[in-house]
Amino acid sequence: MSQVNLKTDLLLNAILTHLNQRFFTDSRDAAKTLFNHIAQGERIPFMKFDLGESGEMVCELELETSEYIGRLNFGKFRRGLALMLQGIHQRLEAKESLNPLSSETGELLFNIPGILKTDDGVNIMVCGFRPLAAGLYSVRLMYLEPKAYTEAAGLDMTSMETNDDGPDNLD
Repeated sequence: MSQVNLKTDLLLNAILTHLNQRFFTDSRDAAKTLFNHIAQGERIPFMKFDLGESGEMVCELELETSEYIGRLNFGKFRRGLALMLQGIHQRLEAKESLNPLSSETGELLFNIPGILKTDDGVNIMVCGFRPLAAGLYSVRLMYLEPKAYTEAAGLDMTSMETNDDGPDNLD
């Protein structure tokens, strides 16, 4: 599998732009349809980069929900996504560390969480980027196990305020 040499900040900015477009700028119906597809485990076409002589890089979008606590619906997903995107935007604007973690498989995990506390509990969304095949990559939104994440990050979940300011029935 060929590796793509793309600056981390440019990649994360492109991901931020496309997630914002697809889930907040495009129509609510289109965003909800997209959510329904990825929530069912589908990978869907998401964005494409022209790499000049190197060819192109196609990215799909997927959602990993196995660590989600409670019942995930579109409204909760969007609120958590908005919190994560806000954190990414702030880091990019301030030119702060993007905290990328990389694995032996070439996956990047951006340690910039969207932490949403609801009556169901705390859910933590992060964004990853992983190679699937030559020229094919996945932008992977994933929920992390909250207790393990908060302990590793040194966060106190009991002091977090509930930031669920919308109704749960937004499916």
